[in-house]
Amino acid sequence: MKHTLKIMIIPFLLMGIMTSCEDKLSDNSVFPDSIWPDTTKSTYAFDCWLRDSYVSPYNIEFRYQLQDESTDMSYNLVPAGFEQAQITAHCVKYLWLDVYQKQVSDPNFLKFYAPRIINILGCPAINAAQGTETLGVAEGGYKITLYNMNDMNEWLPKDGGKVNVAMMNKYIFHVMHHEFSHILHQAKSFPKEYEAISGGQYDAQNWQYMSDVDAYRMGFVTPYSRSEAHEDFVEVISSYITDSIGQWKERGFEFSEDNTHLIGFDENLDGTKIINQKIDMAKTWLLEKYGITLDSLRAEVQRRQDAMTYEIVMNN
Repeated sequence: MKHTLKIMIIPFLLMGIMTSCEDKLSDNSVFPDSIWPDTTKSTYAFDCWLRDSYVSPYNIEFRYQLQDESTDMSYNLVPAGFEQAQITAHCVKYLWLDVYQKQVSDPNFLKFYAPRIINILGCPAINAAQGTETLGVAEGGYKITLYNMNDMNEWLPKDGGKVNVAMMNKYIFHVMHHEFSHILHQAKSFPKEYEAISGGQYDAQNWQYMSDVDAYRMGFVTPYSRSEAHEDFVEVISSYITDSIGQWKERGFEFSEDNTHLIGFDENLDGTKIINQKIDMAKTWLLEKYGITLDSLRAEVQRRQDAMTYEIVMNN
């Protein structure tokens, strides 16, 4: 439903607006004081860090408190715990914001293209009727929602235990790169030729019943890639960036010596050739449209993933 708001402009008010353009700009913020950290709250220190790390440099609100208007109430959801919210915010900065800021030459790239809101929730979003799970949602390039963040203290333990990068990628970084790639291709379309690579193979209704192996053999990096071409494109980018060499090996792939192409899943089938064709097209598009070198972006993410500890992330 389209809602239309009718506005009546009073003539003398309009005149005031027009003449005010000549006035000296005020140094005072046009935003209400309520958007700044409340010194009386126990969350004050974290809120100040969010202001300095998200709001000021990138104009991004990291929303960690459950709000009805920004939450899909068709799911049974709970808010993220405060400790888990802090870990998540530091992780996103370390393994997403800082990566793009380092790899992209335009200092305003994230301020222009990044979502205005990153919204996190504590539990998974289960679609019981379809037998699927929603890992993340992007709303018109404006907001990205991440689910299941109450497990963050298990994925990145304080005590120096093993970091579960695979789970963080599943629920955070694969989602972030996936949804951000949607934002980028909605701003600058990817080649129409991409849709023809697997034309006729997409299945929006039954992709969830496909095994990983069958997806690879058909030239899809994940079963979800088969749902439609736009999802295929962003899944290729996200998987290429976040998945480790070990994860690719578990699927039956090897990387070339220069670490830029996949080698064989089944030499008798065309799956690997198709996936490499998609990766190459994504590389060309990112470089031409945004000046981003996908291999450099991937290398930086992999380096940070390998070095990641609780102390490194939280002191970032």
